[in-house]
Amino acid sequence: MISRRITALLFILGGAVRAASPHLAGIDPAGLQRGTDTDIVITGGHLQDARGLLFYNPGLALLSLRADNDGKVRARLRAAPDCPLGEHEVRLWTDTGLSELIPIYVSPFPNIVCSGSNHNPAHAQPVPVNSTVNGLIRDEEIDYYSIRVKKGDRITVEVEGMRLARDMFDPWAAILDAQGRQLAANDDNPLFLQDPMVSIVAPADGAYLAAVRESTWGGSARSFYRLHVGTYPQPVAMFPPGGQPGQSLPVTLLGDVKGPIPATIQLPSVASVPSVVSVLPDAPAPLPIRLSPFPNVLALEPNGDIAHATSGQPPPVAFNGILGKPGARHFFRFHAARGAVLDITVFARQLRSPLDSVLDIWDAKGHHLAYNDDSIGPDSYLRFNVPADGDYCLSIRDQLHRGGPTFFYRVEVVPVTPAVSFTVPEVVKNTQERQTIVIPRGNRFGTMLRVKRESFDGDFRVNLPGLLPGVTLQSGSLAGELLPVVFQAAPDAALSATLSDVLAQPADPKRQIAGGYAQTVELVHGLPNDFPYLKTDINRLALCVAGEAPFRLDVVPPVVPVLDDGSGALKVTAVRKPGFTGPINVSMLYNPPGLNSQSVVTIPEKQDSVDLPINANGDAKPKTWQIAVIGSADCGQGAVWVSSSLVPLTVSKPFITGRIDRASAVQGQPAAITCHLDQNLPYDGTANLRLMGLPAKVSAPDIQVTAADKQAVFKVATDPDSPPGQHRDLFCQVTIQRNGAAIVANTAFGGVLRIDLPAKKEVAAK
Repeated sequence: MISRRITALLFILGGAVRAASPHLAGIDPAGLQRGTDTDIVITGGHLQDARGLLFYNPGLALLSLRADNDGKVRARLRAAPDCPLGEHEVRLWTDTGLSELIPIYVSPFPNIVCSGSNHNPAHAQPVPVNSTVNGLIRDEEIDYYSIRVKKGDRITVEVEGMRLARDMFDPWAAILDAQGRQLAANDDNPLFLQDPMVSIVAPADGAYLAAVRESTWGGSARSFYRLHVGTYPQPVAMFPPGGQPGQSLPVTLLGDVKGPIPATIQLPSVASVPSVVSVLPDAPAPLPIRLSPFPNVLALEPNGDIAHATSGQPPPVAFNGILGKPGARHFFRFHAARGAVLDITVFARQLRSPLDSVLDIWDAKGHHLAYNDDSIGPDSYLRFNVPADGDYCLSIRDQLHRGGPTFFYRVEVVPVTPAVSFTVPEVVKNTQERQTIVIPRGNRFGTMLRVKRESFDGDFRVNLPGLLPGVTLQSGSLAGELLPVVFQAAPDAALSATLSDVLAQPADPKRQIAGGYAQTVELVHGLPNDFPYLKTDINRLALCVAGEAPFRLDVVPPVVPVLDDGSGALKVTAVRKPGFTGPINVSMLYNPPGLNSQSVVTIPEKQDSVDLPINANGDAKPKTWQIAVIGSADCGQGAVWVSSSLVPLTVSKPFITGRIDRASAVQGQPAAITCHLDQNLPYDGTANLRLMGLPAKVSAPDIQVTAADKQAVFKVATDPDSPPGQHRDLFCQVTIQRNGAAIVANTAFGGVLRIDLPAKKEVAAK
């Protein structure tokens, strides 16, 4: 249950900063029936040049698309007869870019529209058994629907509310008898998270009511829902909860009101993200499943201690079980060789089990070796270094010692597998802003890829097998876990869009690594702390070639390095198209480790260049990085983003470092400050030394030194009113000219100058 008072504080499918790319507010209806054609209306912004839809899952096809205006698009979709049930992720693409992702749902039942006048039991809307109703709950409303069943029939009510990602809508559902007496109710469900599912066996022939409202009697003009109501079975789990891709897997379906249901499920031949499988032809919701190539071992009870542990083959292996009673604990035995490194992962909450796992590892004699509670959310994970040849046991239990018929789990024990996976980091908090690749024709678009390595530290290059025709990719070098990439579209590249995997191709062709694109998209946030109440996982990156941008950015490759504790500037130029004179905001695509830059600089209106200040701190390591700048300008319908190409920027150790001797002076009298020099790198001509950090009314002229000089003595002039006391912020700024440009660095930090009062003033002061 979530209070309706937090609704105004949410960020739903968007952000305050809008790009010229399309924005989706919703799809109506929010779902369609499998095996039918359905007309939908897409609402949002920047939709007038809509071209198509991208579907992340098979089964849906776009038959027609027509934009009515900037805020409305009409489309006709076809759901194939074998279209997977449940959630399908969709993006719209236009001449100007890609929309955020929004879910649309497929059910086995015909769609019905809520009458809008069914807000009390006496006016319940009659609907056929096994229907999907599209409705809306406004503040303090409750909708009623009536179905007629026979005694002994199953009655199931399921609501897709939060899952539609329209609003912070937390629905509640109930089944009532014809007189309005509540027979069963549900708010949240482990399988559907904030959405409810309730089921009973009808005690008599007759009419029964399904009721839907917001859990705290809230609602809004965006609290849309889809209600599935009928006599269909809807299990909430399956056992075993995983299998090998492509296999025909005998399972037991759990959680239905009439008890377990035996079934045989044909598993997909290729794992998707997330992997789900339709378990029954008339159950609207598919069940999550873990697809992996490891053989299943099922728990054999009693296995509540090491002596009775269920034995399995050596890794790789997948152990599966159900903690059927409170306090249950299961043990499994496996053999492993000394020196092996094993990843042991629990899949429970990830598959919508209520289990909050605790994982322990033991040797054959019962000595405890390792432990983990929460690692992947509430699910457990640990890496186990096998200390000796022999048998080992793992145990699994619930953190609060709970158990029940749906407390299932799967534990995979596998040798560490080299893998590299990629995501696009969040750019604007709680939004999908710039998490897709929109490349203007004849221009560039830069982004960062977050790289997650698993037991692989070799060199690789990024490969996008689905790159669009006319698009090329330029990548830099890793900066920690971030990799800069720049996409460029040819001037004649066709306006198009696609979904592509992102793969790491090892430099060593003999190496094989797993991984790919793996992005979690957060769809609905709320209190506390912008918690993500709804998210989905995708395994392909969305790209499109868009229409031309009115400007292009270039960086003049620096001809001199940036030195540790030094500064410099990147010259950024803009090539404007005729008629575009507006300001362009420019920033670094990323700052390499140890480098900092001004967050944003602006190329002023009607001007063509700007200097972007950069500096390196003392921790910057000497290296040549590939850097780029990104820029945006409001071209009348939102911000258009482009980037420069990647250019080399070298960070170098300083030519000169130094140390300043402590010095003293008397007010109004001259003094000398000595800086001892270490010449680290050769240079031609002279270097200019400037004494920095001097207090007010104290000065010293610059000094020219050569690579042979070991010290520099600054002639300091003070004033009768120079501030007396210790001044500890002295340092030297070193400037060397090379290739017609200045190389600036700072050194000799922490110099001290003491200024004393003259004798007369000192006596007077006393």
